[in-house]
Order: sequence, then C-alpha cells, then structure tokens
Amino acid sequence: MYATDFSDHSHRVLNVLMRYKNLIDEVVIVRVINVHKLSLPFVNLKEAIKEEMNYAQEKILELLDFLEDYGIKSEKFYVPVGDPTEEIVRVAEEEHADMIFMGHRGRSLRKILLGSVAEGVSRNSKIPVLVVKDNIDVFKRVLYVHYPLDSKIPEILYNIGNVSEKVYITHVVEPMLPPESTKQVFDEIFERSKNVIESIQKDLESNGINAESQVGIGYPCKEILRIAKNCRATCIILKIPKFSKVTDSVLRYSKNSVMIIKGSLCI
Repeated sequence: MYATDFSDHSHRVLNVLMRYKNLIDEVVIVRVINVHKLSLPFVNLKEAIKEEMNYAQEKILELLDFLEDYGIKSEKFYVPVGDPTEEIVRVAEEEHADMIFMGHRGRSLRKILLGSVAEGVSRNSKIPVLVVKDNIDVFKRVLYVHYPLDSKIPEILYNIGNVSEKVYITHVVEPMLPPESTKQVFDEIFERSKNVIESIQKDLESNGINAESQVGIGYPCKEILRIAKNCRATCIILKIPKFSKVTDSVLRYSKNSVMIIKGSLCI
C-alpha cells in the first residue's frame, strides 16, 4: 500500500516503487483527507471535504496512469476522511496489504524530523512499514538489527537480501557498570550475541545473500545509527516486539530509510 499526501516526500516513494517493481504484485493507493486540518473556524467543513475529495481523486487517477505506464499494477484507491494514521492502518488491514510505503514528512510546515503520521503508522501497523527518505536505492545496502536475540529472522529479509548488494546484521549490547562482578555477565551476553548474528549471517549466505555481521556496544539508538553510517546503509531494518523509544529515535534521526517489522511477522 502506498500512502500519499501528494507532497514531495510522498512522490519520492514512487521512485522506490519503480526501482523495486519486480518485488511488487499490486499497489493500492490511499490518500486520507485529514478532517482535523479542515475543522477550522469559518470553514464550511462539508464543502472543504468535497473540494479535497475531488482534488485527491484527480491526482490519484494521474498516479494510477503513471504506475501503469511503468508496468506496476494499480487499480484500487481509497480517499477516506478522518485521522490519517487510523485510516492508513485500517485500509491496509482491510486490503490485507503486505507492506505500507510512505514518506517521512508530509506537507506540514512544522520543522520536525519525522512526520507524526509516519510515526503513528509505524507505531500502530501490524504489517511492515517502510518510511522512505531520500535514497531511491533503498535496499542497496541494508542494516538489519536483530532483536531480541531469541527471536527468528523475518521472512522478508530473504527477499530484500536477494536485491541488495550487502546485508549487515547487528545486535547491540548495552554496557554494564564497571564492577568486576558484571564483567563475566557482559562477556557472556556479548559472546552469545556474536554467535547468534554470525549464525544469521551464515544462513543468509547459504541462500546466496552477501552478508556481514558485527555486535555493537553502547546505547542502542546511537550505536545503530553509528553502524549504519559506517557501513553506508541505505536502509535500517528494525525487527521489534513493540514500538519503543529506540524505534522512535532511529526513525527520527536516521538519514536513510527505515523499515519497521513487528516481531509477530518473523518465521
């Protein structure tokens, strides 16, 4: 599913869809008319919604033709009225979408690093969400963050790995207090983490995927962003049991695209 508000950030998602069209069977388009923004004093809400609806349908028809010209099947679209986060998640569930593609900021004038809609959809969606930033080759060099350690690999990682130059696997171990009594515990956790992600590396390599692994040490968000920068990752894949402060921070401060995969979607 492609969620758009017709902003420049949304249009960049189209480039990603075209770049990876071989991975896509069909694209469903959704443009939510944000009733909160239209509910202003001296505004005829009914007329404002009608005007937005007409404009949205006209723009979506152009998008459908555009996608068809590039060989991407796209016949369905929705223009619901309501809260963008709620409606995007609802439509994705009703359509049994496999993934939601969206830009990281919309047409808001607020100087924020991540749009509230992108954050809300990533937080509430049960299916993977790809928040596209500036790089068209989103899956060129992927950093996959494996967490928690005892969980399994998301199946989608194999599909992404097959179109990537390289997949980097990491798990971040937080440092412990200096006392000697904690050193043995830390060493055990570090060694176990190293064994797990090396096992994932071997599994990916056995499936023809170029992979590399390393354990990070530090505060998770900062360490993930540091590793992503060092390996020149074009996308960070976060597999999470639930949305957390770390997830939010990586989404906000990563310079490249971020994919959120909930733990229940792992094999």
